[in-house]
Amino acid sequence: MRNRVWRVWARTVATITVGVVALAAGGALALTAPASAAPSAGSSLINVTNGDFKVVLSNPKVARLAAADNVTAFHGFSSLQNLTIQSQGFDLEGRIQGTLRTYNYKSLWTVYNLPSSSGWKVWALSFKSDSSQSVLKETYRSEQLIDVAIDIKFKVSAAALNGVSTLRIGFETLRLQLDGTTKDFTVVNGASGGAKDQNNGDVPVDFEEL
Repeated sequence: MRNRVWRVWARTVATITVGVVALAAGGALALTAPASAAPSAGSSLINVTNGDFKVVLSNPKVARLAAADNVTAFHGFSSLQNLTIQSQGFDLEGRIQGTLRTYNYKSLWTVYNLPSSSGWKVWALSFKSDSSQSVLKETYRSEQLIDVAIDIKFKVSAAALNGVSTLRIGFETLRLQLDGTTKDFTVVNGASGGAKDQNNGDVPVDFEEL
């Protein structure tokens, strides 16, 4: 199953592949943060950094569910781009382009008949009410790693960057465990994308999907 490709065109004439450009009001280059992958457009493997994962069912039932050979789910923020903010007072916009290796979150969404554009929290609500998990287990066991083409435009306003020294752009990942195995499903859609500052606080960011 092919995943939708996200595309971006930077506001300036020159863009930096798998990187970000921030422009001051006068048009001077204020920040350039190259990605760790090689600058081969659309082909480089994106280096993902995962944050802490929290269990979706945050109550004593979790241990019993795991013991009963059921799926246990966690969620965490996965960074696709890590930036250092060197100046204040400007909007920041940029591009992340490359290949993301992950399990296909759309297969999990199909289990509960959810649109692929739904956020991870919508899936979590369905997961919590799934007492049998029969379809989910079957889906989990059949899933294999896939390569997802990523081409994303993001923009953060100057006001949102006030006091921010580091910024992480990325998406939520669902980590599922069953039968002693673990699989990470990065939810690459607008509803599950976001940004985090140096204190792990949420920073408003706009994504554009074409």
